[in-house]
Amino acid sequence: MPRGTRPRRDQAEILQLLSGLPSPPSKAEFHAAVDHPDHDSANRLVARLAGRIVGHVEIVPRSVRLGAGTVQAAVLDRVAVLPECRGAGHGQRLVRAAEDRMRQMGAAVAFSRTRIAPSFHELGWSVLGRDCATPGRPTTILSRLLEGPKRDGEPVTMRQWRHVELPAILRIFTQNASRFVGPIDRSESYSRWLVSRGAFDSIIVALMGQDRYDLHETTARIVGYCVQSGNRVLELFADPEFPGLEREILARVCAEAIENDRQEIVYESSASDPLHHAVAGGESLVSANDRMIVAKVFKPLDVLTAAAPAVADRVVSAGIRETVELGLHAPSFRGSIIVADGKATVHAGRSGRSYLTLSDEELARLLLGQSDPIEAAAAGRLKASTQVAEKLAMQLFPRVPLWCPMWDDLPA
Repeated sequence: MPRGTRPRRDQAEILQLLSGLPSPPSKAEFHAAVDHPDHDSANRLVARLAGRIVGHVEIVPRSVRLGAGTVQAAVLDRVAVLPECRGAGHGQRLVRAAEDRMRQMGAAVAFSRTRIAPSFHELGWSVLGRDCATPGRPTTILSRLLEGPKRDGEPVTMRQWRHVELPAILRIFTQNASRFVGPIDRSESYSRWLVSRGAFDSIIVALMGQDRYDLHETTARIVGYCVQSGNRVLELFADPEFPGLEREILARVCAEAIENDRQEIVYESSASDPLHHAVAGGESLVSANDRMIVAKVFKPLDVLTAAAPAVADRVVSAGIRETVELGLHAPSFRGSIIVADGKATVHAGRSGRSYLTLSDEELARLLLGQSDPIEAAAAGRLKASTQVAEKLAMQLFPRVPLWCPMWDDLPA
């Protein structure tokens, strides 16, 4: 039966079990996490068989961005079952127990990366999209980038970062994270902890202006950054004011890889990131190492409320001046969202005349910006009560790029 762990007594057994994962934690990282003052042993569940630990799952509480909004969430991580014990239901029981724990913690939604998405789907989780990791040869990538269009504007300087520049890196991350569903809402204290973990080898920053040791960006402005671990590019972003700068930063990464005699880099980012094409060169972007991102919504009302400001902005951007209302009917939720005078309000229990009838799994995809209402209707996963409801579904809940950053989850 799944249960919490007994620190110390179980650690060696759990470490041995986790060693079979594709990205196992190091012994030092595991013990550091267990000994952390904020560690809660109730968030690490194990399955036992005759007293032996045969399965493990870890729950990580997080505040996750849904575009411009945030919601209390949790990540299901390091799901592992001993090979000789698979197929006996231990993994399913662990996930069910983890769901109960996440509900107790107040999580509105849970996320997980997995290579066994069908197993999660059987448990009612929604498959959102793919982790995209694209390998490529640095020499070939650099050649493509140099042949591509050149960025207009002032040249930049690139170098290794300084710790005092973390707020600037966080600023650029926040500027870009609002375009996605899935990133952690990183605070400065969290970002400092993230850096202190050491789960990276290099951070390159791009600067505009005179490069001096500067606490407040008064002589040089940081306009981009790249986080690397070995040959993996974990994050690469530029200030939105400088479109095209990302290509220059990637070119610098490739140049350094060539200098260090690296034959391959792996670019990890949202599947919507156009730099994947620069790395792949028109080849398939699907890698054998890609994993699927799955989610389960526990509190649809909270998720819909978090998404409401973005919904209102879409109505305003579409030039719709009249009041609009779209209802949602699912087994776990009935309610509606109303947009009037540029503001969105959410009403539980109310649906109105124009509403969508959909499964809980499709509701999760819709609220998390990963549903195509037309495609879902054709597949029978969604039914609109009126043509207005179908049109509103497309306008209010379009697809939003999905991105769950790897840096936050990479073993140190």
